[in-house]
Amino acid sequence: MHLPLKFRIVAAVALFTTVLGVYSAKSWPASETGTNFEMYYTAACLVRSGASAQIYEVIPPDQNPQQIFANPRSLFAQTARAHGISRISLYVYPPTLADLIVPLALLPPSSALLLWNGFQVLMVIALGLMLTRMLGIDFRGAAVATAAFLLLFRPTLNTFHWGQVTILLAFLLVLGLWLYSRAHRTAAAVLFALAIAIKLEPVVIVVPLIAWRDWKTLRSLALCGVLLFLGLWSINGGSALSLYFLHQLPAMSSGISADVNRSLGNLFYTWLGGAHPVLSPRGLSWLVRALSALILCYAGWLSRITPGLPSVSRRQFEIGMVFLLFACCLSPYSWFYNWALTAPVVIMLFRRAWDGRADTIETALLAAFLLSLTTSKFQMAMITPVVGVVLGIVVLRRMRLEQNLAENTAPAALAGATAS
Repeated sequence: MHLPLKFRIVAAVALFTTVLGVYSAKSWPASETGTNFEMYYTAACLVRSGASAQIYEVIPPDQNPQQIFANPRSLFAQTARAHGISRISLYVYPPTLADLIVPLALLPPSSALLLWNGFQVLMVIALGLMLTRMLGIDFRGAAVATAAFLLLFRPTLNTFHWGQVTILLAFLLVLGLWLYSRAHRTAAAVLFALAIAIKLEPVVIVVPLIAWRDWKTLRSLALCGVLLFLGLWSINGGSALSLYFLHQLPAMSSGISADVNRSLGNLFYTWLGGAHPVLSPRGLSWLVRALSALILCYAGWLSRITPGLPSVSRRQFEIGMVFLLFACCLSPYSWFYNWALTAPVVIMLFRRAWDGRADTIETALLAAFLLSLTTSKFQMAMITPVVGVVLGIVVLRRMRLEQNLAENTAPAALAGATAS
């Protein structure tokens, strides 16, 4: 089987970065292993005991909850220590995740983590099956090869290292896009709403829905959001939700200037708000928000779909996947494990190169994106969100050109069929 040169190039880069990622995982500190899951576990224990409001702490407005540890005298810290947890980070998500993993709080932390990771491996396998089906990857062992790449993708390994929730988010969003492409719009809306309720970054999936003018799915998504909010209220009470939305979320909204934060906004916080700040923190925050909004608006404009053209469902699936890439690039926080959300996107881009649909620029950007994930050096690591945004825009523009070509070809094909 003859493979296109562009596919062979990105496959070689992917193999190199995967091997390097597996090797580098050996150097990750053992003290960090499972610490994010331990944070979820502690919050779940408090929910189980009816103390949901205690999963959040009221912190000074000038502090970011992602940069500090829990107060040793708080009930959250006491609960963590009672279960043998020593590294006690603050719980910074909506209470949804804590509610979902309450059954795991019946087990010791080590057993719960093992079961959590087992569930995530199953989700990776399911992702491999969905992607091979939807993208038409049909060589022998395609699902196994796809799942293996998803599992060994360096950010995915980092997700397992920290016990993070990114794989669950990827599963919910890709499954939602898969159902959406098969006209199961209400089921897709439920999954999108659940992903957003767990962690807010997936809200960018709303942009292509607006671009497609799918008001019915948007109404279903809004209704699911309201029902989820009421469910969270009934389980956790108003105090927990007030603490999250009125204290935690505003404190985190400005982002963090840190070497390990691979977000596009972190570039501006570093360049314009460093030792000699050009803008105030408030001004920087609004600049980043405005830039992110402009990028998403342009991406949405490129995502418009003409109904009735061939392969519309496949195109919508691919466009939705690109917005998973934007979710990582434009989030205020994009720690290394967050980029596991882009593993399915990389598979989709591989398929484009396989089909010969990727041009030289797209191929070069994909290779640069993969290579940027092999280092933690700030100067190189911050290439990731820049290349990610440019790659997403380039791919959407290519898809737009493909759609325009299909629009121009369809009338001629119809005329030819009528004449014959």
